[in-house]
Amino acid sequence: MSEQHADQGRRKFFKTMANMTWKQRIEHIAFYYGKFILVGAFLLYMFGDSLWEMLREKPEELFSGSTINVQISYDVHVALVDDLFVHMGGTDPEKQEVTLTANRMSDVDFNMQTSIKTQLMAYSYDYVIMDQAALDSLIYTQAFPDLNLLLPEEKLEPWSDRFAYISKDGEQYPVAINITGTPLAEGCTYSGE
Repeated sequence: MSEQHADQGRRKFFKTMANMTWKQRIEHIAFYYGKFILVGAFLLYMFGDSLWEMLREKPEELFSGSTINVQISYDVHVALVDDLFVHMGGTDPEKQEVTLTANRMSDVDFNMQTSIKTQLMAYSYDYVIMDQAALDSLIYTQAFPDLNLLLPEEKLEPWSDRFAYISKDGEQYPVAINITGTPLAEGCTYSGE
């Protein structure tokens, strides 16, 4: 568009506006330019939100957990997060946090299985509380590290009769602990066992 045409467009716009009342001007702008204003405002909001997320100081994650097919009561959730916060040396809730992410998965939900497997293999979660169906779906994906690599023998010993194992290279490795009957397990509701 040449400068001359652009100038004529501006003159025509202002000339049209000059002969209208304020109400007509607003209606005219809303009718002809409303969608552009909305799209522009939305893009501006998205840009501002992204910029805020990039620049704001994020809290240090002390410990991260997930539940799969498990609903934790509010009291247990608060106790779990608060106890872990103190146990992990948390001092300032504004700058440090303990997270607990809820996930749902069915036996045939391949996308969710893949997503959770990726998060487990990337060590996004320090612990996972799940029902038996979720464990059965995920245990053979080799997403869980050997518990012996994560916890010292003295911490594992009291739970040895509750281990869930996986066989690899002719040996069995403990990869999960059955917490059925513990106060934590009693405060949860499960989709399956």
